[in-house]
Amino acid sequence: MSAREVYLAADPVNAEIVKDMLADRGIAAHVRRQHLWGGMGELPANLYPGVWVDAADYERARTLVVQFEAGPMDAGPDWTCPGCRERIEGTFQACWRCQHPRPTD
Repeated sequence: MSAREVYLAADPVNAEIVKDMLADRGIAAHVRRQHLWGGMGELPANLYPGVWVDAADYERARTLVVQFEAGPMDAGPDWTCPGCRERIEGTFQACWRCQHPRPTD
């Protein structure tokens, strides 16, 4: 299968944030060029890190990246873990105590 670049990051940290955000939503992603970023200004090439996904996931991933670029995503309401009944803040996608995934409504 082929891969497509879904996000061109300003630095490796933002690339990893986007990669993890996509993974949390079930989209496998990987970062390319993260190790070359340190050569900015020294090498004559595009050295910005890019986040790549499988071509089949591109449209869904791009929608999430556009939301990310627009600013903080709506965290949603706090929720109760169905595994251990711990109260979890809305920003978390899994329980900090038992790692049970956030239920989908």
